[in-house]
Amino acid sequence: MILRKANVSSESRTGEGWGTVETTRIGDAGGLTQFGVSIQTLLPGARASLAHWHEKTDEMLYVLSGELTVIENDVAQVLVAGDAACWPAGVAVAHTVANRSASPCSYVVVGTRSTQDVCHYEEIGETMHTDGDQWKIVDRGGRVLREGRAGENPWR
Repeated sequence: MILRKANVSSESRTGEGWGTVETTRIGDAGGLTQFGVSIQTLLPGARASLAHWHEKTDEMLYVLSGELTVIENDVAQVLVAGDAACWPAGVAVAHTVANRSASPCSYVVVGTRSTQDVCHYEEIGETMHTDGDQWKIVDRGGRVLREGRAGENPWR
């Protein structure tokens, strides 16, 4: 299936302390079910996510343009076009990405679509458990903080 840029919609989200992140979900548009593929563009000052790591989901990114700062276990490194980062499932390397430059940066991000996973957000002391299309977020003591279904934003 050929996907033309003009026929694939993008979404833009802007949040206090997060900046602006533009996402084009190519995998969804192409009907992929085994893994997700997106192109994300971070405007200057933007951060893509909370630092996290997955027990059952592989993730990787490949920088297309600009300078992307990858933070792994609180250590920052700058990646440029052609550089990549990989995070195998089950390896406890909390990671996130940010644009600390003065220009937009874009990258491809790929991840397996595990139907069951545990994702750790250690900087805020929360863990997300997913099972099929349902998720719940628990605190360090195991108390359920929020629950929902796929498509609902767990951070609102």
